[in-house]
Amino acid sequence: MTKKFIVIFQKPLFMAIVFGLFWLLPTVISPIGLPSGNGMAYAQEAKLTVRGSGLPVPRYVTLKFNEANLRAGPGREYPVLWQYRKAGLPLLVDAEFGIWRKVIDHDGTAGWMHGSVLSLRRMALVQKNMAKIHANPDETSNVIALAERLALMELQSCPKAWCRVANNDVRGWIKRQAVWGLLETESLD
Repeated sequence: MTKKFIVIFQKPLFMAIVFGLFWLLPTVISPIGLPSGNGMAYAQEAKLTVRGSGLPVPRYVTLKFNEANLRAGPGREYPVLWQYRKAGLPLLVDAEFGIWRKVIDHDGTAGWMHGSVLSLRRMALVQKNMAKIHANPDETSNVIALAERLALMELQSCPKAWCRVANNDVRGWIKRQAVWGLLETESLD
C-alpha cells in the first residue's frame, strides 16, 4: 500500500516540477528578465536565446547562399519546411538556440536555419508596387527609378523616414514604410 501511494504521487510531483521549469525557462534565459504587467504583454516581449550569438534578438539578417533550408526545429533531424533560393533575402531572427536561428520571412513563414547560412549584411524587400526611388530624401526631389514589389535592395543607411538603397546601378532614397527589413525603432547610419 505504501509503495502505490509513493508511485502515484511521485509522477505528478515530477511532472509539476518539469512543467514549472518549462514555464520558468523563458524568464531565466530571456535578456528582458521577469514579466511585468499582464502575461500577454510579456509573451510578446520575451525572446528565446539559449547559448546564442550574443547579438540582439530580434534583428534582421540575410541569406548568404542561393539555397538554404528552413526547418521545423533547431537541428538537422527536423524536417525541411521550405527551401529558399535567393541570396540576400532578408529574414527576421526571432530566437536563437545554439547555432540555430528561428527566422521569419516577409510573408510571415517561420522556422529554423543554421547560423552559417545567414549574414549580417543588410538588405530589404520593397513592399509596395512601383515604389519611387528619389535622388534625395525628400518627396519633391527627382524620381530616379521605380522599384517593383519584392525587389531586393541593399540598405545603405536609414536614419529616419527615408532609407538610402542601392541595386545594380541605381542608388537613391526610398520611404522607410515601403521596405521590409528594418525594425520599427531601428536607425541605420
